[in-house]
Amino acid sequence: MEWLATLDPRIWQAVIAGLFLGAGWFVNGLLNRREAAALRREKLRDMHRALYAEIGNNLANLWDDERIESYAEGIVERMQGDPQFVPLIPREHNDTVFDVLLPDIHVLPRQTIDPIVAYYSQLKSIAALVDDMRGESFKSMAQTRRIAMYHDYIEMKKQALSFGRYANAVIDAFGKGGREAAERVRLEFNTPAEAPSGPLPGSE
Repeated sequence: MEWLATLDPRIWQAVIAGLFLGAGWFVNGLLNRREAAALRREKLRDMHRALYAEIGNNLANLWDDERIESYAEGIVERMQGDPQFVPLIPREHNDTVFDVLLPDIHVLPRQTIDPIVAYYSQLKSIAALVDDMRGESFKSMAQTRRIAMYHDYIEMKKQALSFGRYANAVIDAFGKGGREAAERVRLEFNTPAEAPSGPLPGSE
């Protein structure tokens, strides 16, 4: 090791400078990764909060299965009593937050992304059916066919209610207990099969 003592001091300076530079890169990279992870966690929390609020607001507007059925029965009775009566189905916009967040949907964990996408896919299916029911072809149908489509509409609304409750239960569990808690809710919650997250752009 005596040869080390004979090295030119300038070489030692270069070695020490290189060590400090390498250490600086390592520490800086570590800090950057920690900061990026913290920002990702914060973004995830913000997205979950926003979606939870939007879904919760729509669930409140949907009432519950019993009230949906009760309202539908009144409309169907009127349709059956008056072959010319065509119910006006309102367009609803309950996916504004989701559409804004869609480009970043990949930030969501697997435990929550599938229930959330299943719920919003159902809303978009309802919106497509509503457009059909507001069109001229629906108005020109026989009343029996209009009633059948209206029944489909009501069943889809009830399905949305189920999906929405499920999605918010999983989001809430994730916020309180992380992935494991959300996974337990996914296994325990009594809900129809989730729609795959693939069809919506940005969800992969």
